[in-house]
Amino acid sequence: MKRWRAVLGLLLCWTAPLVPSALGQSHDERAVRAAYVYNLLQYIDWPEQKSELVIGFEGDPANGEILRALLNGRTSNGRPIRVVLFPADQELQNCSVLYVGDDSGREAHRALDSLRGRTVLTVGESDPFTRDGGMVALVNTGDHIRIEVNLDATQGAGIRISSRVLNLATIVRSTQNGGR
Repeated sequence: MKRWRAVLGLLLCWTAPLVPSALGQSHDERAVRAAYVYNLLQYIDWPEQKSELVIGFEGDPANGEILRALLNGRTSNGRPIRVVLFPADQELQNCSVLYVGDDSGREAHRALDSLRGRTVLTVGESDPFTRDGGMVALVNTGDHIRIEVNLDATQGAGIRISSRVLNLATIVRSTQNGGR
């Protein structure tokens, strides 16, 4: 019980900076996911630090618009954030993060395949995302969002995730066939 209170308190601290302004938009879950992404950025170490954090988005355009509205122009650890919806191959290679919406389809699978082993943090929404080779999943479990992390995928890309996140996350492994 005590651990759950601590976890809930940390999650409330994570989402507090973004959620109040987004709640009026009646897109609660999307805004909470955007808050998770924003706060996750503060706990990630990429092997190559870029001057700008570019978040690519694949999935439902409405979700992408909320992500862009809430994160574009903000800063994380002194670096500006820019959100690119449906990045082309050239833009995809410049991303620090690729966010894959739940109903993203073939384009997202193609994008994930092209990024495998590269220093781009992949974040998704579906339950099998991390088992299929994605790095972080924000999975809706009814009344809250559960964080899953595939350490094999993050370590293979040279991306380090803080123990603060890992302590809250469920650690998963890729499926034997190597994912997507």
